[in-house]
Amino acid sequence: MAMGVSVVTYTIDDANAAELNEKVREHLVPAARSASGYRGFALFDLGEDKRMAVLLFDSLADVGAAQALLTPVGRDHTYALMSGPAIGAAGTVLVADGVFEAEAGTLS
Repeated sequence: MAMGVSVVTYTIDDANAAELNEKVREHLVPAARSASGYRGFALFDLGEDKRMAVLLFDSLADVGAAQALLTPVGRDHTYALMSGPAIGAAGTVLVADGVFEAEAGTLS
């Protein structure tokens, strides 16, 4: 079974960046960890007020379930701090390396 990935991009005003990062740590990361098939979470600063969150799961089906779990958490804790809408996408991982290359279910 191929791993699934969720990618969310958004913009943020610098004045809200530190608070949003803290809200992500306090609310979204713990919620993601509780999702079935969770593998990892990374939030990237792309410059020019752009951010990208990448979440990896054991399967694309796990991504869908996680998005249903995480969307209300994001809406309640982070969306008001964003300068524009969060744009999400989901897909299947084609190439992986490092800890993410392990077979589904082998990571603790």
